[in-house]
Amino acid sequence: MLNKKGQALTELVLIAPVLILLVISVIWFARVILTWQQLVSAARYGADMIADTRLSEREIKKDILNYLTHHWIEGRRLDKNKIKEINIDIKDYPQINFNALELAKSALDVDDIVKGIVTPASQASSVSITYEYDIPGVLASIAPDKKINLKVKSSVLSGTGCSNKIHNRRD
Repeated sequence: MLNKKGQALTELVLIAPVLILLVISVIWFARVILTWQQLVSAARYGADMIADTRLSEREIKKDILNYLTHHWIEGRRLDKNKIKEINIDIKDYPQINFNALELAKSALDVDDIVKGIVTPASQASSVSITYEYDIPGVLASIAPDKKINLKVKSSVLSGTGCSNKIHNRRD
């Protein structure tokens, strides 16, 4: 007669490392997704500031950094040293003056029409954030790098939502 307790213990010893690795992987991946969502939210917050305020790039960058790392944050606060880059790219748009006589002339300017249709993303203001995330030691043995970089970007559509008086920013 076989020893069933010994068989169960042997099966547990063989399967336990796989189960532990699976649980750690799921928890770590959930933390990465949570961090990524925080970065997306911060980038959107920065894009809203570009569209709706007169703040300079430096002021927006400082506000985004506070949004992610301030000590008063309740909940998950990101590590300031792991934020590798906060890039604010503001492209202000001129005030639109409507002149009926100029309308026909501008309609014939094919270059501006094509430029607005083909390359609108290059003309948009944007916020991009890069955050370095450590891979846990248990998973590092199967990963080629010990760190991954999470990068998010949020753009403001060409002048949408902008009030005419916000374009001259202060430094």
